Amino acid sequence: MNRDDKPDESAALIHIDSELEKGAYCNAANIAHSPTEFILDFIMVLPGDRKKVVSRILTSPAHAKQLAAALMRNVEKYENTYGEVNTGMKGPEFEGTVN
Repeated sequence: MNRDDKPDESAALIHIDSELEKGAYCNAANIAHSPTEFILDFIMVLPGDRKKVVSRILTSPAHAKQLAAALMRNVEKYENTYGEVNTGMKGPEFEGTVN
């Protein structure tokens, strides 16, 4: 956006601390839930079968469902631009765990 452009009025201004701004790499995730919350652990799998949780998010079931829908919309947009993403994962044994 240049100086003459008006900001998108629908976009909320979001503050991000400088420590979080750099992000954290993850190549696996574990998802668990209780009746009142979803727990998302983002994991970095390291050589030697070491695993380190780099971020944990706790959220409500409603927000988890909204997040899942938003991710699917964005994956669809990505695939429309760059082609199908091959995860190599199929079947119920992968339910709840992403790696």
